[in-house]
Amino acid sequence: MRSDLTPAAGFREADLLRYCFRVAGAVGVLLCPILGLADRRHLPQAAALGMGMQLTNIARDVAEDWRRSRCYLPLEWTDGLRPGGGPPDPRQVRQGVQTTLEVADGYYAAGESGISGLDPDSRLAVRAAARIYGAIGTKIRRRGFEVLDERARVSTLEKLRIFAGAMLTPAGGSRPMQLDDSARRALAAAERLLAECGTSLSG
Repeated sequence: MRSDLTPAAGFREADLLRYCFRVAGAVGVLLCPILGLADRRHLPQAAALGMGMQLTNIARDVAEDWRRSRCYLPLEWTDGLRPGGGPPDPRQVRQGVQTTLEVADGYYAAGESGISGLDPDSRLAVRAAARIYGAIGTKIRRRGFEVLDERARVSTLEKLRIFAGAMLTPAGGSRPMQLDDSARRALAAAERLLAECGTSLSG
């Protein structure tokens, strides 16, 4: 994909969100027919969930991206961090990773609010995948947002525990989830990005 082949440096928040939509949010939207989504009004939630996962990837993979002269952390979240031939400043990285994960939380919440719109046979897999990605962010938080020396991973046993927890989650009914401000902002951003690419939420 062209977005992923272009070296990333000097990203702003809007650039990051558009990138996350193109490489992951759009994938979530494309999977909706396979996952049995009947109501296109839930497409922003699907995009938001993919974007949350990609934000987690970016927070986790700062060191790997830096070695490739890439930095997806926005300048305004890192006091101007840019690849420049040397190692990244750990303080700037921690600051950017923390903000990235905080923003990702809103996208996960927005995304999970639409899972009940999927075919019942698909909900468990999507919910478990979202929570496994969320667990990567939890590990990074527990390390004080240190991502330069070790890549955060979720073990097989941890994945099984998360999957079991997802199985115990109520399937969801007609009452919509209450979204906090960060989730509402995430949903609005996903709606704007879908509109930019001409995706209709009706029909």
